[in-house]
Amino acid sequence: MPGVDEKDREILRILREEGRITLTELGKRVKLSPASVKNRIEKLEKLGAIRGYSALVNPTFLGEYVSVFFELKLAIDDHTVDPILRKIAGMENVEAVYRRSGDMQILVKAHFSDTEEVKAFAGRLKRLFGKNLERVEATLVIDEFKECWLPVRRPSDSR
Repeated sequence: MPGVDEKDREILRILREEGRITLTELGKRVKLSPASVKNRIEKLEKLGAIRGYSALVNPTFLGEYVSVFFELKLAIDDHTVDPILRKIAGMENVEAVYRRSGDMQILVKAHFSDTEEVKAFAGRLKRLFGKNLERVEATLVIDEFKECWLPVRRPSDSR
């Protein structure tokens, strides 16, 4: 990426794993002053390399015990669908919305308190897309082994 050097990538890798690290500690790890690290982080935010900050919250503490992936098959998938996807992405219980390749073009991950809420959400999707929605498949998550996407450590990564 233009404007991003190896130090910036090193900062991004560390922040991805340890989002609450102090500027002082981050500076020590990348061999820069806290002020330099702060300036680089601000630059990375402006470039869009850092999209935001949040906590990974276990949904069960919010009373959301059922995690579901919804796969949507649309008759027509073009830019006219984007406002609907943004609306879905803004819903409180929706964790992620993706446009993807394959037969089912849209993937939505959301959390619910029970299966009645899952059915109600599927109905809401049908109303939002109307006749453009050809099929909805809901897959309930049974077990979760990894929640966030972090780099896989290879033997060469140990420093």
